Amino acid sequence: KKKNKRVKNSSRVSGESAYFVEKYLGCGGYGKVAQCTRLDNKVKMAVKIVRNDMTWAGKREVAVLQKLRKLDQDKNNLVRFAEHFEYKGHVCLAFEMLDINIYDFIRSRDFQPLHLSEIRVITQQMLVALNALKSVGLSHADVKPDNIMLVNHHQQPFRVKLIDFGLAANISKIHAGTLIQAIGYRAPEVILGLPLDEAVDMWSLGCVLAFMYLGQNLYPISKDKDSSNPSWRLNTEAEYMLLTGSKTRRYRGIFDKLTSLNDITKTRPEVNDTTESEDTQAFLSLLKRMLQVDPQKRITLSEALGHRFITMKHFPHDANPNPYMSAAFTTITKCQLEESSVKFKHSVTSSEVVSFKGESIFTTADRTARDNNKRPLEKAGLDDATAAETNQKPLHLNEATSPASDLHDSAGDSRSTDERTKGFVKVKTKRMFLKRIRRFFSQLIKTTS
Repeated sequence: KKKNKRVKNSSRVSGESAYFVEKYLGCGGYGKVAQCTRLDNKVKMAVKIVRNDMTWAGKREVAVLQKLRKLDQDKNNLVRFAEHFEYKGHVCLAFEMLDINIYDFIRSRDFQPLHLSEIRVITQQMLVALNALKSVGLSHADVKPDNIMLVNHHQQPFRVKLIDFGLAANISKIHAGTLIQAIGYRAPEVILGLPLDEAVDMWSLGCVLAFMYLGQNLYPISKDKDSSNPSWRLNTEAEYMLLTGSKTRRYRGIFDKLTSLNDITKTRPEVNDTTESEDTQAFLSLLKRMLQVDPQKRITLSEALGHRFITMKHFPHDANPNPYMSAAFTTITKCQLEESSVKFKHSVTSSEVVSFKGESIFTTADRTARDNNKRPLEKAGLDDATAAETNQKPLHLNEATSPASDLHDSAGDSRSTDERTKGFVKVKTKRMFLKRIRRFFSQLIKTTS
């Protein structure tokens, strides 16, 4: 067992910091990540130690992280970068300590899928994060479950941040043919060597949504060249051994069970609740637009933030929310999302027009944006631009005490109304609760005309 090491930062001009390495959290192609304690303030940090033969990669990531400091990293759901230094030829990057990544979290649940309300809050936060990157001209280029981390699942369930900017690059400098993204999350235009932009991140995020919904990866990783009409498949055990020199490990697969994205809903029990059924269709609508093969037709970040699955605009405007709606609102409340300065426009395709008590959500501005085939302007607030906004505290609802899964069974509860609602959310009536939730969303995501 290796002894813990004291790593000293000798590159800072204004004083020195030292870190005590407690344990290694993981390793990748570029180096290792260690859990450390900063000795001057005893704060636990995650320190990425880049391999000494890949110093260029460490310096490249530092440049990206310095650019991200222009953004409010908490509001935009980006991991907080503290400092960088060199130690024995290694570039080291210190970050805030987070909890667990989405892949490991779902693995800890024996790959049981997440509920739609949980997928919604994670998706919204990642859209805000990617939009923030775009506002400073960056693409993450490596979005996957491993790079989305829960901040503190016990205190803020499903509050997440985007991490690992080792492959992030200026959008204008991502050239056709550049090899980016993990294989199962790699956009078609990357595979085909076509021109690239931030739409590659939307494809990857769509794959993440599918993973959270299915509990397993949506796409296989090898192409069948022997077929007259080539299709995608997994490597055989012999092919994998030849390519990697390692034996395969068997996992549950879904690749040969789906004929279209519509089939993914068949992996879950039949839905009888009308609201849940509409929510499932809204999720499927967003997923299809995120996984549009043509990047020019793929949904943009601002459009995705305005999609009905994210805004819950398809939910009934009832004074008394049903158990499914209550569970969705509770997930948002317990997540304790911060108000973001992100701007978005409602935009849906003609096939997604839905009416709300006779009122279409497909506005004139949406039609104009669609007809002009232009990507709407997407902005994320910079520190100097949002100083006035940060003085206004976001609306925080009182934390509910019942998990979303418990609320699904409340319909058959024989307890009195007072017993069922006691400790749920401290508002005087369900009408006030619904009103405050919608007010929270109006602050969380500000609509521009």
